[in-house]
Formats: sequence, structure tokens, C-alpha cells
Amino acid sequence: MNWNMGQWLECVRRAFTSCYVRLLEDEVTRERAEIARLRLENRALLNSLLGTAGVPPVEEPRAQPQGVVAVRRRSWPQIAAARESEAQRQARPDLIGARAKPIL
Repeated sequence: MNWNMGQWLECVRRAFTSCYVRLLEDEVTRERAEIARLRLENRALLNSLLGTAGVPPVEEPRAQPQGVVAVRRRSWPQIAAARESEAQRQARPDLIGARAKPIL
């Protein structure tokens, strides 16, 4: 018997894992697949209803790699406020590095 390491480890795991635990692991795998299918179906139904109302469809959330923080999406008023403050900074370049002077 020439088994590679993966086959040998799988055989050892099967020997030490009870039938009940294997049954539960298989059930969890099936349930996760069912959840993914239902999410896709729900998203399709929601997009269908939104399309009827004239609203753009909901996009599928993008998977983020572990350790990467998702960028926070800003609202239009926040974007407008940021643009306005940037325009004010560019209009008055003399105040960028100046320190606030006390009023006497």
C-alpha cells in the first residue's frame, strides 16, 4: 500500500471520527449550500421587485480578503461637504500652514 500523506491522514481521521460526527459534518455542508442557494434566490426576487418599482438592483456584496478593512461608503451630503472644504482650502492657500493667532 503506497499511500500519500493526504490519504493516510484522511484514513486516520475517519478512524477516530465517529459516524455521528461525520453525519453532522455532511449535514452542515448541505445546509451551507442550501443557504447560499436561498440567498441567491432572495436577491433575485428582491431585484425583480425593485426593478418593477424603478429602483436599481441590489449588488452582491463583494468578498473582502481577511485583514483588509472595507472602505466606508460616504453619502452624497458627506461627499459634497468634503468637496466644499477642499475647495475652500484651495481658495485660501495662505491659511494652510498658518497658525491661529490670538485675538487681542
